[in-house]
Amino acid sequence: MSLVIPSTTSSPFLQFSGWSFYNSNPQQKFTCNSFTRLRHRMISRCKTRHFCAPFGNESSVVHKYATRSTNEGSGVISLDWDDDGEIEDAGSPWEGAVIYKRNASILHLEYCTTLERLGLGNLSTDVSKSRAAVMGLRVTKAVKDYPNGTPVQISIDVARKKKKLRLDGIIKTVIGLLCNRCCMPSAESVFSEFSLLLSEEPIVEPETIDLGVIFGEDKITTSGDRGLDDDDALIDLDDQLYFPPEEKHIDISKNIRDRVHLEITMNSVCDPGCKGMCLKCGQNFNTGKLQL
Repeated sequence: MSLVIPSTTSSPFLQFSGWSFYNSNPQQKFTCNSFTRLRHRMISRCKTRHFCAPFGNESSVVHKYATRSTNEGSGVISLDWDDDGEIEDAGSPWEGAVIYKRNASILHLEYCTTLERLGLGNLSTDVSKSRAAVMGLRVTKAVKDYPNGTPVQISIDVARKKKKLRLDGIIKTVIGLLCNRCCMPSAESVFSEFSLLLSEEPIVEPETIDLGVIFGEDKITTSGDRGLDDDDALIDLDDQLYFPPEEKHIDISKNIRDRVHLEITMNSVCDPGCKGMCLKCGQNFNTGKLQL
């Protein structure tokens, strides 16, 4: 990757002058003596500014990723970053948490996993586990990963259409948050509905971007162009997955995880009668009184 910065003679819109790099342990400093921008709007020169960033014990980290080369003929300063190699994709931690298997004889499915298995371990606390136990949510024996996590139960109804499968379900779990009043741990119950459309044909993105607002007959026109029914057209494009007929199973973990993630709220309270806390001293009014 290369970043090219034009000199004062190469660009009428953005002009730089007086660039310099120099080293000073344990920091690297970058200096700009003057800066002028915009053709029709001129601003006065600024004083020399230093942009400092500590790099620990590695004093030559700037030279590792950036080199300065000046071409007198073109007046161009080039900053080149050398790639250390492509980063291998190690996969997502929630992959394989919820797998739908094709079976024409089954129209209802029950899944069980945990927040930790979905990559949402930061939402799993002792408070969320206790609330889940009160609600009757349990981790089944089929969950071998994180069996002591916060349970997530998923119920799915399967509707078969022409070259399509529609999965309508509900997610039940409890997420651990902070109380909006006293900042103590709180639990938020989640009952989230979702719909997935599995198509045997590749998903074609529409030419017109749907921003979530449909007026008049545009809904019918858009869905007709994509070969969808009125109900299927309301399913978000991210929830429409390509499921070729030769495939026997498909991973829907990401869609489940995203749905739980959307339930994070800032209005969670530990108790409806929570008295809050003092904004000056931080005293929790649930456990004590304000000391005057």
